This record gives sequence, structure tokens and C-alpha cells, in this order.
Amino acid sequence: MEPTQSSTSQLDATIEALKGGLASAASAAGPNIAGWIKTLQGNPQFSGLSSELQKLHDALTSGATDTSAIAKSLSTLGEHTTKAAASATPDAQDKLTQLGQVLTSAASQLS
Repeated sequence: MEPTQSSTSQLDATIEALKGGLASAASAAGPNIAGWIKTLQGNPQFSGLSSELQKLHDALTSGATDTSAIAKSLSTLGEHTTKAAASATPDAQDKLTQLGQVLTSAASQLS
């Protein structure tokens, strides 16, 4: 992902929301996830991330709280994000790595 001012701000906002814990991130999750899906849409390199984000969005908005599905999705997103960091531009690498770690940590809170 080529970082733009918008995507860099989006990374920062997502990291900060997740650092505050899952309970505090829950209220912003829907719009945040939808924003990421829109950002990644049309880029075949990130189709796996987009697909997993859609699964997470669906799990969160279904009305039924399936913590197992949410944890699995967060874990998968953490792995994909960490892998994406390896091929990112230098100014995005650290933030993507950090986001990957925060997503993985959030998944373990639910497991």
C-alpha cells in the first residue's frame, strides 16, 4: 500500500482505537472497517485483507456476538497486516507492523 496522508491517518486512528482495548474500539469498528475496505478495494495485492475485513465487519454487525469468529478474523488480519508490512514503504512499515501486533493482541483477548 502506498501511504497517503489519508491512509497514514487511518493507520494511526486504527492503532490508537485498538490500543484502547476492544471495548473502546467497538463503537468505531463499523465505520473504521468500512473505511479500510474502501481504501483497499480494487487492489488485488490486498484482496485477502479486504475479504477478511468484510468477514469481521459481518461478524460484528450480525447482532450475534460470535467471539470465536471475531477472534479468528482479528488474528488473520494481524497476520496479513504483518506480512504486508514487509513490502510496504519505509514510512508505513513500522505502523503496519504495529497494527499487525495490535490486531493479534486483540484476537488473543477474545480467545
